[in-house]
Amino acid sequence: MPLTTKLPFFLIILLLSCLNNLLVPFAIYFKKFGSGYHPAKEKFAGGACNVWGVIMDGLLAGAINVIALNLLLEIQPQLIWRDGFLVFLGGFLSMALAHVWMAVKQWRVWIMPRPGRWNEGGYWHMFSMTLQMGFLYYPLLIILENPRLWHESFVQLSLLTTSLFALVFVLCFRMGKKGVKVGHLCLDGEPW
Repeated sequence: MPLTTKLPFFLIILLLSCLNNLLVPFAIYFKKFGSGYHPAKEKFAGGACNVWGVIMDGLLAGAINVIALNLLLEIQPQLIWRDGFLVFLGGFLSMALAHVWMAVKQWRVWIMPRPGRWNEGGYWHMFSMTLQMGFLYYPLLIILENPRLWHESFVQLSLLTTSLFALVFVLCFRMGKKGVKVGHLCLDGEPW
């Protein structure tokens, strides 16, 4: 399928992914603080989203979803219930491990304002992350079941690109608490 045919579909998927990953934190933020700027309320540690959350959940997760979708469109697999069960089980286990890790590390982020205490956004994140990780595992499972696909250039390019985006995702995780200055813009882990 040519890129010009897929491009509108990709843009819709990217937009839906960004809405899924960004709309919930913004809704929680505005529910908690309202729409005005209140410096005293801004000090609510970890309850709001921050620049790193927007980059990771909004942009990188959306781009990775589009790459996985393109890979599925190129492979054109048949949906097998056993595979669907396996990938969503893997997605659930990934989500559970990630949230347990955040609780053990005593993170205070928009989905978990206090360590081990999730808000509405945290429960949405658990559901959404399970679905997204299952979706991302599906092309990987198809490739693992069909070793001949490893030699296809579009598969290699997709895996390389996804790996690079995942590496940037992990770097954003690491940089979230430190803060990085990019020109006049300072990206830090402080909530908005």
